[in-house]
Amino acid sequence: MYDLLTRKNYKSYIFITYNFGYHWILLILSVETGNLIVFDSMRNPKSAIQHIIDPLNRVWKKFVKNNKGRGQWRPELNVNMDYPCARQQQGTDWCGYYVCDYLHIMTPCGKATDEDTRMSQMGDECYSTDRTNAVYEQLAGFILNEILDPRGEFYHDGHIHRGPPSSS
Repeated sequence: MYDLLTRKNYKSYIFITYNFGYHWILLILSVETGNLIVFDSMRNPKSAIQHIIDPLNRVWKKFVKNNKGRGQWRPELNVNMDYPCARQQQGTDWCGYYVCDYLHIMTPCGKATDEDTRMSQMGDECYSTDRTNAVYEQLAGFILNEILDPRGEFYHDGHIHRGPPSSS
């Protein structure tokens, strides 16, 4: 996680999709402000995801310590669990779709938009077939163009790169 943050520190946001206990959530790290915004359609308490927040905070502290003078970052992440987002009904498994939709809203056509406008679009609302299909199409296009295509920003060749071998 530290290597990713170091490589992507010029980005405004880092999007982290996370699955725990058969439930998907979206974590958005605002690199500029040190805010960690949690989109959870089940509205779980912070304690339910503390197991991911603690390692992210350790990585953030190391990042801030090793990059002094390159930015004005807060020493610890400010976790916000109260951003409005669609509410998942009990007994449904729509959390993955909601995460895709949050990504769709946060990055419309790859164009930057005002954060407050994007966040306000995520209130409790119904999902129409057209809106769900738009999420499907955008997700499929992103996977094809950015993950599977070797020229894509998030392409990975399958090898684990671990730095130089030790001399022991």
